[in-house]
Amino acid sequence: MNLRLADYKEDVEIPVRKDYDPSDLDIEFVDLKYSKPLLMEGTVEKGADTLVFRGQLSSEIEHICGRCLASIHSVLDQPFELYYEIQGKEFVDTTDDLREVLILEHPIIFVCQENCKGLCPQCGSNLNDGNCRCAPTPAPAQNVFTQLKHLLEKKQEKKNNG
Repeated sequence: MNLRLADYKEDVEIPVRKDYDPSDLDIEFVDLKYSKPLLMEGTVEKGADTLVFRGQLSSEIEHICGRCLASIHSVLDQPFELYYEIQGKEFVDTTDDLREVLILEHPIIFVCQENCKGLCPQCGSNLNDGNCRCAPTPAPAQNVFTQLKHLLEKKQEKKNNG
């Protein structure tokens, strides 16, 4: 949203509202889709040297679980409060800052539930729905760190026996 400072009186809170197309803001990800346009409702208050822009961003979203690929629909309701220095400016563009608010709230990996079991690596069944029919894979007898530990122990023995 591009705010023209001449449209606002000092110390008067003015309501603002705007719909954004999520694809235009580049805020959709592989695991996050917007089902409705993004609605911004807020207020703008101009001070002597600053502009205060606060409000709510809301929409309906669909998250995809990073473990089991389940689709989870929810409501986005994100408050924001932004401050701008306006000395010598005619306009303030808030679009990038609103986009940043939404991106920073997006988790690195979304999971549908804390104890999500994910998908079977062999057949792809959702393990949250129950066990699959695949044979359990045996755990490896040794991992790389066990081998490194043995090498370190041998080195210590040689050093001590000198």
